[in-house]
Amino acid sequence: MKRKVIAGSALGIVLLGGGYFGGSYVAGDAVEQTMQKQHAWISNLPYFIVKAHSYEKGWLSSIETTTLQVNPELYRFIVEKEGETLPTFEVTYTNHIQHGPLPLLTKLNPLPYKAVVTTEFKYSPETQKFLTKFFGEQKPIQIENRISFNDDGVMKISVPGFDYEEALSGVKAKWQGLNATLDYGGDFNRVKFDLTAPGLSGEAKAKGSFALQGLSINLNQSKGANGIMIGTNLAKVGQFDLDMREGNPIKLKLENLVYQGKVNESGEFINGSAQIDLSKLTLNDKPYGPAIMIAEANHLHGKTLATISDELTKLQKQKLNREQLTEALTKLAREQGLPLLQNDPQFAIKQLEVKLPDGAIKFAGSVGLKGFVPADLDKPVDLVNKLDAKADFTIPRKVVETLVMWQARNMFASANPDGDVSHADIDYLAGQFVEGQISKLAEQNLIRVNGDLLSAKASLKGGKFILNDIAVPLPWDQPAVEQ
Repeated sequence: MKRKVIAGSALGIVLLGGGYFGGSYVAGDAVEQTMQKQHAWISNLPYFIVKAHSYEKGWLSSIETTTLQVNPELYRFIVEKEGETLPTFEVTYTNHIQHGPLPLLTKLNPLPYKAVVTTEFKYSPETQKFLTKFFGEQKPIQIENRISFNDDGVMKISVPGFDYEEALSGVKAKWQGLNATLDYGGDFNRVKFDLTAPGLSGEAKAKGSFALQGLSINLNQSKGANGIMIGTNLAKVGQFDLDMREGNPIKLKLENLVYQGKVNESGEFINGSAQIDLSKLTLNDKPYGPAIMIAEANHLHGKTLATISDELTKLQKQKLNREQLTEALTKLAREQGLPLLQNDPQFAIKQLEVKLPDGAIKFAGSVGLKGFVPADLDKPVDLVNKLDAKADFTIPRKVVETLVMWQARNMFASANPDGDVSHADIDYLAGQFVEGQISKLAEQNLIRVNGDLLSAKASLKGGKFILNDIAVPLPWDQPAVEQ
C-alpha cells in the first residue's frame, strides 16, 4: 500500500513538473512576442540605432542580446569636425528572461508573471576599467522588469552609490545612488516614472567643487484620443552648489528648484502649462529670488501635433546636413503644421517674476492668432491683423545699469588685455550712457520712468499697435513719401 502511495505521489510530482516545464515552454512563445514588441518600441525611438539583435528561446528561460548605438544625428551638429571621424557610442545589453507562470518561485516569491527580465550590460574594456574605479565589484546599473500576463510591466532601475578619492590629484567624488521605477502599459500608451537621486558631489583640489542634492523626477502620462501623451510631470532639485576657483571665479548656490508641467486634452485640442519655481539663488554672495515663471500653450490641434511628432522622429533617423534639415523642417511646417495656425492657437507667459538685490523684474505677455488662412503666409499685413498680442514689463533701473556695465567691462577687457582701463572709469561711462538712453526713450514714450523702476506696456489687436496707451502707426499705415 505504501509503495502505491509513494509511486502515485512520485508520478504526480513528475506529471506536475512535466506540466510546468511544458507550460513554461509554451508560455515562452507569448513571452517572445512581448519582448519583440518591447524591442520594436526601442527600435522606433529616434535616439538609437539597432546594430545587432538576437533571441534564444529555452524551456524555462530565454536570452535576448541587443547592441544599440546612440543616433549620431542627435549630436552631429555639436561635435562633428571637418576631416575627423564622427565618434560613435554603443552599448550592448543582455536580457535574461525567466518564463512564467511562476518565474520568481526559486526566490520564494509565488506571485505569477508572464516573465521576469533582468538586464546585464556589457562594456568595452576601457569603459569597464573606468567604471570599476568608481563602483568596484558592484554592477554599475541593475534593471529588473516584471511583466504581467496582459503585458503591463513594472521596471526597477538602481545605480549603487560610491565614494571615490584620488590621493595624489586631490579629486574626490561621492554618489549616493539612484533608484527609479517605470510602470508602463503593455502597449506603451501609459507611463508612470519615478526617480530619486539623493546626491552627487565632487571636488578637485584648488580648482573647485560642486554638490547636487535632492534630485527627483516624476512622470505620469497616458496617450490621449489625439495620439498625444497627456498628464503631468514634476522635477525637483533640493540644492546645487558650485564653487569654481580658477579663471573667472564663480560661487553659486541654488535652492529648491521645481518644474511642474501639465498637458491635457479638450476634444480635438491640446492645452499645456509649465511652471518653474526657484526659492533662492546666491551668486558670488549676492542673493536672487524667489523667482517664478508660468507659461501656457492652449488650443493646439491635437492630430497635427501627433503627426508633426511622428515626422520629426523620422527626420531624426535620417542623415541630413544643416541645409537639408532646415529645408525638411520648413517643408514639414508648410505641409503638416498649418492646422496649428488655423485653429486659433494661444501662447502666454502668464507670470515671470524674479526678485533681485535692486528690485524685481516682472513680465507678462501673450499672443494669439484668430481666423488664419494659408494665404496669410504670403500677406504679412493680413497675418498681423489677425494677431492679438500684449506685453507688460517692469525692470529696476539699477539692473539695466549693471547689465550694461558688465557688457562694457567685457568689451574693454577684450580690447585692452593689459587692463590699463579701471573698472571705476568703465562703470562711470556706462552709467552716463544708460542715463542718456533712458531719458531719450522716456521722451519718446517708449518706456515709463517711475522712480527707480522702468516699465512699458504694449498691445497689438486688429492691426492696431498701442504702446504705453498711445497709438503707434505701423509701417504700412504710414503715408507714402512722394519722390
